[in-house]
Amino acid sequence: MSALSGLKVLDCTHVIAGAYCSMVLADLGADVVKIEPPAGETTRGHPGAAFRAFDFVNRNKRAIALDLTTEAGAAALRRLAETADVFVENYRPGSLDRIGLGYGRLSKLNPRLIYCSVSGFGLDGPYRDRGGFDLIAQAMSGIMSFTGEEGSEVPCAAGVPLSDLNAGVFGAVGVLAALQSRHTTGRGQHVETSLLESALAYTIWESGLFLTTGEVAKRKGTRHRLAAPYEALKTADGHMVVGVNNQRLWVRFCEALGRPGLAEEEGFDRPNRRVKNRDALQARIEGILAGDTTANWMARLEAVGVPAGPLNTIAQAWDDPQVKARGLLAEVAGRRFVRTPIKLHGTPVELRTGPAEVGEHTREVLFEAGFSPDEIEALITEGAAAVERQEVAQ
Repeated sequence: MSALSGLKVLDCTHVIAGAYCSMVLADLGADVVKIEPPAGETTRGHPGAAFRAFDFVNRNKRAIALDLTTEAGAAALRRLAETADVFVENYRPGSLDRIGLGYGRLSKLNPRLIYCSVSGFGLDGPYRDRGGFDLIAQAMSGIMSFTGEEGSEVPCAAGVPLSDLNAGVFGAVGVLAALQSRHTTGRGQHVETSLLESALAYTIWESGLFLTTGEVAKRKGTRHRLAAPYEALKTADGHMVVGVNNQRLWVRFCEALGRPGLAEEEGFDRPNRRVKNRDALQARIEGILAGDTTANWMARLEAVGVPAGPLNTIAQAWDDPQVKARGLLAEVAGRRFVRTPIKLHGTPVELRTGPAEVGEHTREVLFEAGFSPDEIEALITEGAAAVERQEVAQ
């Protein structure tokens, strides 16, 4: 048994944020059914593509194909929602309401339904009807204004779609909270989050600094705003990062460098002075680090308990012994995927299946929901539903 075994989830999403939300639920054991148009979601790419973005946020799901622009297709999804526990969508606010698939309609059909909406800007407010993308959320949340090299005026986004992925995680957390509430009340509810809010919620230090002092955060590169040395530093053969955020670690760090006297040197002897003089401090430290390799410095710092790490490429990260030991990489059907980083020791998180093909489970899911074989074939014949291409050929 998985943690969410028996939970039925309808995944009416596209691209990343909503699909990541439902994938987290699927990884935790929910039966997630992906609803796509008959031609498939655009992120599947062209047939035979070596890399499909779709695959990496849609494993562990079954897939059906419904044309929601037809009344028969929309009616079929409403019928599926009558016995579902969760409905996840990430269309622009109001889009699904116009075809009878909004929260108001579905909650009347199924009062226990938890309806999760992930949007660019939320279900109300002046930007409600705007389309939202990760880059836009990163820009509007302020993240791009303080990401990048110190002194640079070039806008810089985070290297991963953090607002998309965070919105997906927050959506999943909201669903789980609503499920707990349903145990008490017997009723579902509308859960929502947005890309903009999910990005802004992660500006913990920068927003805290502004709300407390009025100071507006600026670019610092890899440097911490409140501690030094807490940044990337050049060694003889590359870079490493260190996290020296208190006086005790500073003394140990200097000992590991073989320069214990540096800890008491004027200008570097107190945390606030190190932050103020961090350019000079970095030059001094890197002058010492140039004398040995990253691996050797790492060994010295580890020996005295100073937090540090090598600056890896993505290939080096996956070759790291700690990553391997924790089993974050999983293989299914001859393909490799990144596991959801949640470990439940009583009900382990499992990667059961890879991404399904378009309409692979259309007949199966509709039959389970009470559609007769004749009803299913009628939907397929009129184009309101579709099945996997090779199934059609048969």
